[in-house]
Amino acid sequence: MRIKDVETKAFFAQFVARLFAHNFLKDSQLFLPKADYERRYGKFPKYFSGWYLFVPSKDLAEGEIVHKKLNGLDLVAYRNKEGKPVVHSNRCPHMDGLFAPLGTVKDGKIMCAYHNYTYEDGVPQSGPTEFRKDPSKCIPCHPVVEVNDLIMFWFDAQSETGVGVPTWELDLPDVSKFPRRFFARSITPTHMAPLHENIIDDLHFMNLHGASRYKSELKVYHEKQRFRTKNTMRVPAPKIGPFKVKGIDGDEMDTRMDTDFHGLGIHINFVQIGDFEARMIHCTTPIEDEVTEWTVAMYMEPRQWKAKFDVKTFMNMVYPWAAIAQTWYLHTQDRRVFFQKGEYRFYEDVPKGFEKVNAFRRWIQEELLGETRPMRKNSIPTRFVPAENLTRAEAKSMPAE
Repeated sequence: MRIKDVETKAFFAQFVARLFAHNFLKDSQLFLPKADYERRYGKFPKYFSGWYLFVPSKDLAEGEIVHKKLNGLDLVAYRNKEGKPVVHSNRCPHMDGLFAPLGTVKDGKIMCAYHNYTYEDGVPQSGPTEFRKDPSKCIPCHPVVEVNDLIMFWFDAQSETGVGVPTWELDLPDVSKFPRRFFARSITPTHMAPLHENIIDDLHFMNLHGASRYKSELKVYHEKQRFRTKNTMRVPAPKIGPFKVKGIDGDEMDTRMDTDFHGLGIHINFVQIGDFEARMIHCTTPIEDEVTEWTVAMYMEPRQWKAKFDVKTFMNMVYPWAAIAQTWYLHTQDRRVFFQKGEYRFYEDVPKGFEKVNAFRRWIQEELLGETRPMRKNSIPTRFVPAENLTRAEAKSMPAE
């Protein structure tokens, strides 16, 4: 067969290449553009199962209803008679009325304003006996944990209602020695994954944020839903007028900020600057596709006043305000440059020099999505070691976070 037309030749060559890839290379990414991957595996999911922030504890008082749309669901939260938070659908199962915005909470029971039907922990408390004894009229409630002044709820991406049994326990760090707490919140027009992926992108911290050095290293993780990194950076040293803070050599100081990802809803920063320590919990909760609520909770040591004005004293006094301002400023820079974009192109390989970003995406593929795919181009393997494979001596020697 003679092929004269150049476009026909190109089409024929592409057809043969794809045929070879599909039938012989199977899951190889060679010759397979993103559209083929979407046909084979589907689009990147909008929502993932995991623990997500509903609101900080201070925003949910007894007798109040908080109404939010999260993970594509219309939800309400309130406190029952024991003071524990309850999260469930905003729809009343009686005749599909809404609890918010006109509903009320009294004695731990939420009441629909449409017909004044009340529910306690999702169970009907009023109405005809036949209605109250009908199990289908109970409202499925999300598992909820209130910890570190945060109200976290479990979302099941495989369930139509979003309610399901958690597949892992929420394990947040002990912040009892950090009594000063601050919260900041933003609505960001992007998928939640880039908000986490952003922190292991070394170059952008130097190019965009002005750090003279930033390095992210992958750490071994022993639970599939947790991805861990060690991050170090060099930033300008603080000064008071012409005077430098005692204990800092040179014009810059080193900051360590280890990160622990818990699914795609949470990542925790363990911040250390000299003797000063703090904890930051970043919570990302999808509102709908490509729109995410980002909340950062900051936990710091008690304020101390000392005659000796060293690094720790200075950071203890200044860091809370400086850190919140800096975190917000960095987030604003990221939002203007990176986060306001189109669809998250998860399946595309990133260029050479960004291997750790690909490792993060591989963790999402393997551990959160359960997909088995070939190693990405310009990628390095993740560092997962099952806890059951650790010897007793190794497990005992693991440093406490």
